[in-house]
Amino acid sequence: MIEPIIFLLYRKTKFITGSQSAKQDLAGIMKIPANNITVIPHGVIIQRPRPFPKKETVKTVIYLGALAKDKGVEDALVAFSLLNRQEEYQFWVVGKPESEAYFERLKGMVKKSGLDRKLKFWGFVSQEKKFDLLARAHLMVNPSVHEGFGLVNIEANAMGTPVVAYRSQGLIDSVKDGVSGIIVDKNSPEALVEVISKLIQSGNYGEYCMGSVRWSKRFNWDKSKEQSLKLIESLGYS
Repeated sequence: MIEPIIFLLYRKTKFITGSQSAKQDLAGIMKIPANNITVIPHGVIIQRPRPFPKKETVKTVIYLGALAKDKGVEDALVAFSLLNRQEEYQFWVVGKPESEAYFERLKGMVKKSGLDRKLKFWGFVSQEKKFDLLARAHLMVNPSVHEGFGLVNIEANAMGTPVVAYRSQGLIDSVKDGVSGIIVDKNSPEALVEVISKLIQSGNYGEYCMGSVRWSKRFNWDKSKEQSLKLIESLGYS
């Protein structure tokens, strides 16, 4: 009973959120009137590697995020095993596992699928190393089932790396379908494989890389600050 009362107290409050998906959550779950919610895109801090690295000579697909079930890392591993049957690939999994037991489960999946020599678990890495890996990879895969936005997609795009992602909350806001990457029609490892294969082998791959960089430039803190100040001024707080 307490939560609905708290929500009622905020119904006339103006909200700022970073994505359309988050706005829908506020309106749907907290019952905040949609016209009281303004979407101002997140800014992303980019640490560009110097010198900027080239793409790997072997087709490289990266997963970057927490190693947790709701992040879809198991779907990523299944997709990697299917891709490995088609062509010469290497796979990078970057992120901290939610538990040692779950990490052992993931390593078991890798061994069972025969990916031992093709896949590397990097664990948690520094900001500098993260952007280096994103720049060297050809594609990033993001099979998360729900995100508030998906900043990692913009980080990959800023490095010229397109993203193949599930059609889920948050990811549909941070991936510009057909420009900075592709949103799969069906959330499954098989759908990921189909799209990854087509994108990485297509003559349009270079266009996706350039489109990724252009898209990433929309998300910077100067623009976010400017839009926030304009909203505050419109409310009479200037």
